[in-house]
Amino acid sequence: MRIGILFLFFLSTSSFAQSYKLAVGSNITSYVFTNSAGSNPTFLRPASGLHFALSRESSISKVFLLDFGIQYNQFNNVGDVQNIPISYSTDFIGLQGGVGPRLKLGNGITLTTKLNASVSKLVNGNQFLLNQYIDLSGDDQFNSLRTMLGYSFELSKQVNPQVGVFVKYQYSDTYNFGNSTLNFIPSTFSLGLSLSK
Repeated sequence: MRIGILFLFFLSTSSFAQSYKLAVGSNITSYVFTNSAGSNPTFLRPASGLHFALSRESSISKVFLLDFGIQYNQFNNVGDVQNIPISYSTDFIGLQGGVGPRLKLGNGITLTTKLNASVSKLVNGNQFLLNQYIDLSGDDQFNSLRTMLGYSFELSKQVNPQVGVFVKYQYSDTYNFGNSTLNFIPSTFSLGLSLSK
């Protein structure tokens, strides 16, 4: 398994076309919290946060693409409990990879769908409650390593042989299970620029 992954990575860096991609956008994140009673509180609502990603994308065949890169995400949320406002502001940095087919639509336009996996770590986080800020770095539900799985759709346009632009939608979920868990479910909308070698 590891040898196969290393082989694909080697091919992507040496034998096929490569591009470097920069994306900026917004995460609309839902928190799904399951408490010890097995219920999900309804007082939390999605909130927006910044998304930034830098990645390298490589062709591993005439149809399939592989990408790997670094990303910064804000997974935020708001709500109120008995008219008392509550909010969560978090910053995560991590790595993401994806693989999927590319469909050429003509006139330099392509549609790419991918399955994605990422791992992220909290670098800063605060909860605002009762007019005070609570540091989330000591909360295991936030500061543990977060693994996310999901999918994405990307529509791109090649401006010239070296430069392209794209719009992208990505859905992710942490898929944590148990009696008392917190799942982040961001929907990410982004715009980006690609530079080909």
